[in-house]
Amino acid sequence: MTRALPLLAGVGAGLVLALSPRPSGRVIAAGTLPSPEQFIGFTVGADRKLARWDRIVEYMERAARESDRVRVRHLGPTTEGNPFILLEISAPDTLRDVNRYKQQARRLYFQGGAPTRTEADEIIGSGKVVVLVTAGVHGNEVGATQMSLELVHALVTDESPRVKRILDNVILLLVPSANPDGQILMTDWYAATVGTPYEAGPLPRPTHPYAGHDINRDMFMLTQKESQYVARVAWHDWFPAIWNDQHQMGSTGPRMFVMPATDPINPNVHPLIYRWNAILGQSQAAALEAAGRHGIVHSSTYTNFWQGAMAWSGWWHNQIGLLTEVASARVASPIDQRRVLPDGTPAGDVGSATAGAYLPAPDDVTPRTEYPRPWLGGRWTLRDIVDYQLTATLGLLEAAAERRESILRQIHEVNRQTAAGGDSGGVTAILLPSEGQHDPRQVAHLVERLMLGGVDVFEATPPFALDGRHHAAGAFVIPMTQVFSRYARDLLEPQVYPDTRRGPREAIEEPYDVSAWSLGMQLGVDVVFAREPLPASVAMTKVDGKPVVAGSLTGAGRGYAFDYAGPDTAIAINRLLRAGARVTFDGPSRVSATGVDRAVMAEAARAFGLHVIAGPVAADPLKSRATVPRAPRVAVYAPWTDGNADEGWTRWVLEQYEFDVTTIRNADIAGAPGAFLKARFDAIILPDQPARDIVDGSSEPTIRPEYRGGIGEAGIDHLARFVTSGGTLVTLGAASHLAIDRLRVPVRDLKRALRRDEHGAPGSVLRLDVDTSHAIGYGMAPASFAFYVNGPILALTDEAGARRARVVARYPAENVLASGWLVGSDSMEGRAAVVSVDAAPGRIVLFGIRPQHRAQSQVTFPLLFNALYLSVAETAGAAASQ
Repeated sequence: MTRALPLLAGVGAGLVLALSPRPSGRVIAAGTLPSPEQFIGFTVGADRKLARWDRIVEYMERAARESDRVRVRHLGPTTEGNPFILLEISAPDTLRDVNRYKQQARRLYFQGGAPTRTEADEIIGSGKVVVLVTAGVHGNEVGATQMSLELVHALVTDESPRVKRILDNVILLLVPSANPDGQILMTDWYAATVGTPYEAGPLPRPTHPYAGHDINRDMFMLTQKESQYVARVAWHDWFPAIWNDQHQMGSTGPRMFVMPATDPINPNVHPLIYRWNAILGQSQAAALEAAGRHGIVHSSTYTNFWQGAMAWSGWWHNQIGLLTEVASARVASPIDQRRVLPDGTPAGDVGSATAGAYLPAPDDVTPRTEYPRPWLGGRWTLRDIVDYQLTATLGLLEAAAERRESILRQIHEVNRQTAAGGDSGGVTAILLPSEGQHDPRQVAHLVERLMLGGVDVFEATPPFALDGRHHAAGAFVIPMTQVFSRYARDLLEPQVYPDTRRGPREAIEEPYDVSAWSLGMQLGVDVVFAREPLPASVAMTKVDGKPVVAGSLTGAGRGYAFDYAGPDTAIAINRLLRAGARVTFDGPSRVSATGVDRAVMAEAARAFGLHVIAGPVAADPLKSRATVPRAPRVAVYAPWTDGNADEGWTRWVLEQYEFDVTTIRNADIAGAPGAFLKARFDAIILPDQPARDIVDGSSEPTIRPEYRGGIGEAGIDHLARFVTSGGTLVTLGAASHLAIDRLRVPVRDLKRALRRDEHGAPGSVLRLDVDTSHAIGYGMAPASFAFYVNGPILALTDEAGARRARVVARYPAENVLASGWLVGSDSMEGRAAVVSVDAAPGRIVLFGIRPQHRAQSQVTFPLLFNALYLSVAETAGAAASQ
């Protein structure tokens, strides 16, 4: 049965014929590009069939060779070395003069300064609407990447007036997969399970090598290669006015979410962006309704506040950022759902599902403004996902083409207002002072992150005074009179997440995802929001590249001493340890090293901005707090699941800071006696995961036997023996319950006694008081910040426990929340956030905070790193021994 007519009803007869999944009767323009079906050997979206990334890349490259409507750019290798590609699609005349149109898009976003009135008129009159479409950032959401094959074929071969209008007015930037590694992993895994009892079963690892499902949450920290490629396209190269990020969602409710999203809105987004989100999202919805699609919903689930979700990060860049979410199948296997009548009563089921294989019937079948034609159940396939995404994408492109002039004019106006500084809430500039920072290297990191996001940062060469505060030379200045000032302000200011209720008697709705980002706090950088105009006499130079923090090596002798502040020192320490040095932590903020060549020390000073003083070697360095004679051997536990991104982030952070890291699985813990574990590792980290999942794992029927279960009772016993043999066990977040419940540490979790309405923080920055006299607190500022996501609130059980345990960090006695949303802050006041338990000769360190959250919370990295160093330290003094 052909799906062409319902797919493109209301879009254009030429497109309908060109996109028919059957080759016969198709109208194809001049050229030899085969249909996707001819190329891959099956209809796109066919049951139990997926095109692999290498074949998709091959098809896109062939389209570029055989058509003057498309070009392919290789942006670089992915994390695992696969090609990351971008397609530029438009009319042949446009692509022949593509640099002109690219410069117009850049000028529309005030690159190189504000366009003159004449330039603006030319852009509005003859410029193209640049539309970026990113697909497949989550590797298990396969539909949009498959759809891209048919989309490219249609735009390359169709000669209909509507396609011509799209090509003449729009430049489409298509990223067929924003996560090729995940696409390959998912495709290969699915192919291996088809026709077995484990068909479409869960992956045994996350769909991105490090970030897993969090990869789209990396769009402001930009740590991963894939995120950086997209950021460079969006904010350095092309500057699209529209950005559609295409996803999949759960299988039981609506069939597709389109914009607008739901409240609350973010005050740093220009209102016109929210208006255009609605206009273009509803244009997609209209195309879907015209094609007879059921189950299209808007203003649901996803909030307008949240920073860090791919296209949504475009909002603060004055880009119209759109999210589409289509209901999922079982990868490429169909799903059958119980059907209901419009009044909600059961209907006869249709499909070939075996007994008991039906999903429950939809429970939301009430027609209303945001959901006029509810989904009533039935069969759902990958081809349906492809159809919905294709219809919505073409509907967006057609709307952009038809509204070209309005979009360009109004985006210019948004940019003009932003660059004029009128919407900055009275803030004239954001300053990163050069003096008084706990760690100047973190200032350089923050500047680099902002610049990756397209923000212009300047360095003030002379000292100056502003708002009654003196600023030394070298302060970094981010003027609010720039086009991306909204982005800078939103990333750096404290978030105030409003209480949102559907009605006056309704409960407060929790944020969809994290409610705070505040990068100054997360990096431990003092940020100043200026309100007076910057003095005209202050000379400033635009920063080009990551700022360099100079280091030095002075003095003579075979002993070397330098400051310990912030996480970068850990890389230097690890390199020194690999070079054979003995590194001694002399106190909260000082480190010394012996047994290393001066040239090695000089290179570390240069590379990491250390001010090293050489002198005689101390007569008895063991009288210091803690001497680390070698690099710690660190193991990170990884469950057999695709859902634990915390493990990947932990591994990424440790690798970036050059720790010796090994991934261990259930069998490594359950099958190896504790003493053997200690022979291999000095520290074992259990990332944030419920203790039950660690112990029992999963035994779902679709999971292959070798990936079922957890560490079991044997694993608990082996971890206990690992600790009593001298090892250090580090538990992050919910994993701390394993230590509390099964290893009987003298610590309890106060949060367990609190209802959800009494305490909750789905992702907030909290204030943190650190005991810097404890070795785990070294390198930290006494008053700091931490990222918290509903973790344990720790307390010592009794006086006997207090002799074995020590609070390393706690929340302050008042004013706990620094940024974001927190219910029940009084239950955290004065309570422990990090506890170290002496299990002589081993140690257990429990974290209620997320010390390495999504590689963003760099301010607390030292707490985690120090726990690892302490696992091999030769210590002296009570402060370091606990």
